Amino acid sequence: MAKLNVDGATIEDTTKISILCDNHTTKDSLGKEWGLSMALNMPHGALWLWDCGASSLFLQNAVEMNVDINKAKGIALSHGHWDHTAGMDALMETDFMGPVYAHPNFAAKRYALWEDDKVKEASFPCEYPGTIIVRDHTELDTGLFMITEIPRIAGLFEATSGLFIDPEMNITDHVPDDSFLLLMTKSGPVVVLGCCHSGLANSLYHLRDLTGLKSVHAIIGGLHLFEADVNEFESTAKVIEEFNPKMIAAGHCTGDKGYEFLKDRLSCSVLPMGSGAVFEF
Repeated sequence: MAKLNVDGATIEDTTKISILCDNHTTKDSLGKEWGLSMALNMPHGALWLWDCGASSLFLQNAVEMNVDINKAKGIALSHGHWDHTAGMDALMETDFMGPVYAHPNFAAKRYALWEDDKVKEASFPCEYPGTIIVRDHTELDTGLFMITEIPRIAGLFEATSGLFIDPEMNITDHVPDDSFLLLMTKSGPVVVLGCCHSGLANSLYHLRDLTGLKSVHAIIGGLHLFEADVNEFESTAKVIEEFNPKMIAAGHCTGDKGYEFLKDRLSCSVLPMGSGAVFEF
């Protein structure tokens, strides 16, 4: 496994992460949906997108948040599920001209068992964009890394319950395209998650193996605990403590119960996300 060198020049300016859409919202004028999209303002001025939600909502919210999507240098997709990618058609109808980075499996057919016990397609639903394939990891920009092909360690939690690659529900979808971002900031390393289908422990241990990092400043994104039980809540809390972040911002598929557990359980700052939330490092 090739190591990832994250050492670089000293970062002196602020990095900003804006939540363009999420399951909750921080203000009534901004919409919410079961979906996730973020904008990353880099210290050198570049703008990057992380996912594009379940609809065009992220574009509408971006206007009110004064985020100029058309200035984005590129977009990275955390995985191919519709709630992170279905806004792609709307994005392609704008003047966005940046590349799309994704794992090669992001457009594969996949299915999910819903609460009504019906199986529904959960695949990437849009016209296939021209894509730069990321098979393991790559540096998207100075201090911004996309990491995928996350090994699953036996016995560690992964969020794949109810996910299949066939409509007959015979073969589990382990979401091999699950990815996360590593953002190097002046405050320290920040891990930016999509849905974390690999499980937080698998993701952070892979980060450690690739980079040598044993701690991070912050973790932001979905932890996919909304269908998990207290045992998974606790195992997630323990790995967070192991990497000793100063803050967690958990949203989207984390679920209210998972969020409240972590807020009560952890000594670091645990913050909600929501459309319109902004985090600076």
